[in-house]
Amino acid sequence: MNEKIELSIIIPCFDVPVTTLRQCLESMTFLDSVLSYEVWVIDDGSKRNEVVPFIESLCNSNFHAVRQENMGPGGARNTGIGLCRGEYITFVDADDYILYGPYIKMLNLLMEKGPDILCQGCLHSFEGNATRYMMEYDISPSCCSYFIRRQTLGELRFTPHIFHEDEEFCTKLHLLRAHLITLTYSAYFYRYRADSITHNTDDEVIRKRFRDYLTVIHNLQALHVTEPHKRALVRRLDIIAMCYVVTLMRDMSDFRDIEASLQGLRQSGLYPLPFRWHGLRYFMVMMVSRVPWLTHILSPLTKLALKLRYGTTKKRAFTAHADLVNADEPEVLCQ
Repeated sequence: MNEKIELSIIIPCFDVPVTTLRQCLESMTFLDSVLSYEVWVIDDGSKRNEVVPFIESLCNSNFHAVRQENMGPGGARNTGIGLCRGEYITFVDADDYILYGPYIKMLNLLMEKGPDILCQGCLHSFEGNATRYMMEYDISPSCCSYFIRRQTLGELRFTPHIFHEDEEFCTKLHLLRAHLITLTYSAYFYRYRADSITHNTDDEVIRKRFRDYLTVIHNLQALHVTEPHKRALVRRLDIIAMCYVVTLMRDMSDFRDIEASLQGLRQSGLYPLPFRWHGLRYFMVMMVSRVPWLTHILSPLTKLALKLRYGTTKKRAFTAHADLVNADEPEVLCQ
């Protein structure tokens, strides 16, 4: 029990088929010969109690599992953080998996450089202060992109029982006093699932997603920060508001729901989007938001454009070619 653990991998799991979870875990077994690690699978109140027995049947001392009442992925990750002992923590979703070659490359860099935070799949290579990065660039909103020194994480945790908990967590992560390294390649394979939370087409689920989006915005606005953290937080809130509007046009169908969601954003002071320059995409959405009812009008047109372009109104699946597993410079596979 006193063995030093270098890496802890936390996997929240809710109603994911055991066959899918098996593929996720099998992608990690190469770590046996690389470093000391542990994997914590948190069964977040799945309908069938089969995750813990399945993990026990693997007879791998590096794999552990616990079952808890449903608290959402954020609550499950919090449980994992409380249980893990690794110097670094990272997160993987149960329906995704990792790629051997790029992962080895990242781990070597992690152990050589020893940053507080390492982030994969970014648009810009960077090494320096995490807050400075968020002041200048868009950060990854997925916690699965990050390797975080446990000591650096401190008391930072996810808000349970909400969607978009990653947005809040990753923003707060960049407000810590932390040395950050970002990489433009990734070792993470994101699996598209039509029944996942972000792709669920049930109207009530979609409404909850946007209510929770507003909860994240309000939680971040309630933070008491000083410069330069304040400037970084203001920029991040602008980007989150932009993503809110774009996602609203993509996912909402009923004009009344769209108006109710935009009213919540108005009350936060972020709609119309603040007149600031954060790149061309932000500028275009900001201009749309300043024309009355244009967001409502563009919503069905956005859906039609996505349908014609991709055959679906949902995000395209991200896939990996087998050759990338041992590629020297792998492509970005996760966003």
